[in-house]
Amino acid sequence: MTAKKRISRILECILLIILFVMFVFPFYWTLITSVKGLYEAVAYPPTFWPSEFHFENYAEAWRHADFAHFGKNSIIMSIGATAILMLSCTMAAYGFARFEFKGKKGLFYLMMADIIIPAQVIFLPIFVMYSRMKLLNTYASYFFLFIYSGGVIFFLRNAFKQVPAELVEAARLDGASEFSVMFRVMLPAVKPFMITQVMLSFIGKWNGYFWVQTLTTNDHIRTLPIAMNRLSSIGEEFISAWNVTMAGNVMLMAPLLILYIFANRQIKVAFIGNGIK
Repeated sequence: MTAKKRISRILECILLIILFVMFVFPFYWTLITSVKGLYEAVAYPPTFWPSEFHFENYAEAWRHADFAHFGKNSIIMSIGATAILMLSCTMAAYGFARFEFKGKKGLFYLMMADIIIPAQVIFLPIFVMYSRMKLLNTYASYFFLFIYSGGVIFFLRNAFKQVPAELVEAARLDGASEFSVMFRVMLPAVKPFMITQVMLSFIGKWNGYFWVQTLTTNDHIRTLPIAMNRLSSIGEEFISAWNVTMAGNVMLMAPLLILYIFANRQIKVAFIGNGIK
């Protein structure tokens, strides 16, 4: 190996180490702070390993944030919104990928505008409309809001267009309906892409804060990210209980980390671009 290649390899390793520390250290700090005592969590200089483990922080976070109630809401709203979103976007993406119709290009660009319009621009008319329809503080308001996504449609449309046309034609010659072609031919062919979009959509809904806060006026259907605010009031005079807050954040992140572990391979395949064979 030449000196130039050796230096390049060393710089590459240094860069990878820096990126690893930048992305992993926040998770480590959250986890380690969640088992510290109150005063050790706010001590300066900070400690990188607790002198004593306080696992009761998790029980306290569970109790103060009412994880049972808000967690149930998070599960219902995340799964429900993701299911509705993926069903509608899959059918729309299939139509844009495999059919020709008048106004197709204009309609596609109109739907893609969803990507560039920030939620802060349209939240007020949506709030007024839902209020008049008496949909505030209901699961339906959240489900209707995410009935489609321009980004998901764009991603799945590109995936469907990579499926060989021969597969589709063979299924149609066998008498398969369009729904059968979509669900039995197209979806299995783009499985990694579907799993990736389901994961990204679920994560977005699970971590959602703005729209849940906008469409609710009480805690009836509010979710865990909003419940985390309750933990900021815990502690002693002039000292916030960052250890309990971090314990709540760890429990909030845990389901997403578990899902990622199981879907890790499919996500990599989708982003590498070798999902269709």
